[in-house]
Amino acid sequence: MVSRNVPHEYFLLDAAKADGPVVGHLRGKPISAVVIDRNGGCYRFVGVAARDGCGRLDVMSLKQGEWILAPDLVYAEAA
Repeated sequence: MVSRNVPHEYFLLDAAKADGPVVGHLRGKPISAVVIDRNGGCYRFVGVAARDGCGRLDVMSLKQGEWILAPDLVYAEAA
């Protein structure tokens, strides 16, 4: 279920830089296997974020430790 009460901005990974191999492309942009945030946190690619019929991101489908990186990529904290 898509929540209208939870802003998707709360779930965005901020200022990440690509690291590791490219594992695919989405809308013509490369998908990096790993990204590093501005604090040095490491995240691995786990999928593409779901959207509803109106185009809203389904942030309620994210698991604990998962974050969205534009364009609609989901990354999880690397253990």
